[in-house]
Amino acid sequence: MIAIFLFSLIGFCADSYPERNIQCVVGFSPGGPTDVIARGSVPILQEILGVGIAISNLPGAAGATAAKHVLDQPADGYTFYYGSEIMSIWQTMGTMDVSPLRDFVPIKLVSEATPVLAVPTKSQFSSAEEFVKYAQDNPGELRIGTAGPGTVPHVSGLMLQQELGCEFTFVPYQGGKPAITAVMGAQVDATIEMVQSMVSAHEGGQLKILASFTNKPIPGLEEIPPIGQIYSELQEHLPYGPYFGSFVKKGTPEEVINVLTEAMEKVITDQRWIDYTDKLFLTRIDYSGEEAVKYLEDWTSRSAWLLYDAGGAPNSPEEFGIPRLNK
Repeated sequence: MIAIFLFSLIGFCADSYPERNIQCVVGFSPGGPTDVIARGSVPILQEILGVGIAISNLPGAAGATAAKHVLDQPADGYTFYYGSEIMSIWQTMGTMDVSPLRDFVPIKLVSEATPVLAVPTKSQFSSAEEFVKYAQDNPGELRIGTAGPGTVPHVSGLMLQQELGCEFTFVPYQGGKPAITAVMGAQVDATIEMVQSMVSAHEGGQLKILASFTNKPIPGLEEIPPIGQIYSELQEHLPYGPYFGSFVKKGTPEEVINVLTEAMEKVITDQRWIDYTDKLFLTRIDYSGEEAVKYLEDWTSRSAWLLYDAGGAPNSPEEFGIPRLNK
């Protein structure tokens, strides 16, 4: 009888969700890509749910500090994690034994960002072909600034090394902004960062974007060559860029997950969100449920093995049951 009573009580609470304010936890500092995307969608979500949603930034350990905070809270939907692709490589990088699928439930994956290769304004390179050819002929001489080990910019550079026979020296910075500042000041030979962070500097003549890590042109920036059209051997890995979306702790009641999912369905069709993502040159995606699971499985496998095969991660994905995708 007690068990039945407790089950009924839990069901009642879930059915009335949300009854109070919610906390959205972001694992990076204000102004970073994950924070910017969260702040474009959470205010709309707040309106739809009819309760306040406070965004808390808990930077540290490549987003793992914030994830641990969320996992330490009750699985009731009142604390959720606004995550990104870094979740998929915590295990192989040795950051934390946490998986986006084993430990979390994806509510809605909402967008992807596109990395681009950029060089200083006065660089000798005017095309990706010139840049790659030099790196092939002069192993290790070119320095690429990145947002740190295991990040999309780092993995993108490793992809060039692995598939095109290049060799670079990677210079890690504490985030994308310092890496961009470094290339603008010609402190490094190139950087790879998200296009929304560099397009203004490119248009203002403060740096040169040579290529995007895509197979097709970026809508609105068709003048930037897709690197997949230059090197066909890269096409199977592209487009390669970070994903962003909301996650709750595994064990959260299905009724709560359904409420959040339905609310996020409304968020991503809201014109304010559409305008926001267009302005930032983000690719809108819409994955929840089994589609989100499949997307995360594929993305995790691709990135974890690419990173490990290129010597960028200490742990084999196999140790964590991450299968290698068939080419």
